[in-house]
Amino acid sequence: MKKPVLRRWRAAALAGLALAGLVATGPAPAYAGQPVRHGGDLDLRVDVGVDGVDSVRIHAERYTPAGRPRGVQVLVPGATYDHRYFDLRRGGVDSQARRAARQGWLVIALDRVGTGESSKPPAASVTTAVHVASIDRFVDRVDALYRGLPIVLVGHSYGSVVAEGVAARSDTVDALVVTGFLYRRTEPSFEGFPELVPAATDPVLGRRKLPEGYLTTAPGSRDFFYHLPNADPAAVAADERTKSTTTAAEIPGFAEEIAGRAFARAVRVPVLVVVGEHDYLFRGNDPAAFEPDQRSAFAAAADVRAVLVPDAAHDLALHRNAPFTTGVVHRWAVGAVA
Repeated sequence: MKKPVLRRWRAAALAGLALAGLVATGPAPAYAGQPVRHGGDLDLRVDVGVDGVDSVRIHAERYTPAGRPRGVQVLVPGATYDHRYFDLRRGGVDSQARRAARQGWLVIALDRVGTGESSKPPAASVTTAVHVASIDRFVDRVDALYRGLPIVLVGHSYGSVVAEGVAARSDTVDALVVTGFLYRRTEPSFEGFPELVPAATDPVLGRRKLPEGYLTTAPGSRDFFYHLPNADPAAVAADERTKSTTTAAEIPGFAEEIAGRAFARAVRVPVLVVVGEHDYLFRGNDPAAFEPDQRSAFAAAADVRAVLVPDAAHDLALHRNAPFTTGVVHRWAVGAVA
């Protein structure tokens, strides 16, 4: 469903002003410290029509601010994660989802197809095309529920690739945030990436009767996603306890986007790219080329900004300085969709 063209022009104009305040102070006073209502009651069945999947159920958790929302953030997790990447319980630290809600956003953290409480088709059908089609239709439904509110799509890792695919084809997404994923002129290194093993044999997931061919990270290997000096061991342990799945059918979509950039080239809304300085995808890259490479990849976007988060690795939302990252996203998004 179409939104007024005026919003697109305003988003493009205001995004250029947003980055000046990205590393400023925290949430706006009108929302700071306000309670957040949380409910896991958003389950939507959507049509898909690709790769042998007719329709799926997508489960999501909603985090609602106390006052009128400034907009909607739809959060898309990466491979071997579900919505809990954005709401991992650890000590007294606000999760990304809850902090964003305290900043005034209506936050919807979803489980992609094949993860969490969403539909679990055969592993061969859990593909990038299925994710893009299903989340595109999911976002349309969200737009219908919250008509008039701008929608910011926020991805992490492989979820960023999916989010780019949705933003490239959607008429309802107003801005795109890419985290834990980037483009570069040299090949990234995947050395040390966790081994993927059958989920059926895993101590965490083995009892869930998942379809054959579903995979997860080998036990105890998720340290790879962290800059351990800035990670709470309790968070890393909780990550292991709540890990989800991936499939071999998802991997080509990730590799094809790194190499071909088809999704990125088709995105026209404002884009923010946020990566940890110790992210394996950033390792060995030229820091001076980071932002120019993102601008080149998203050449048709209304505006492109890039932020490198110090003392963090791939799982930005799970490091001790996660509130800094959430604040960067918040301040940019306010300008992009105001």
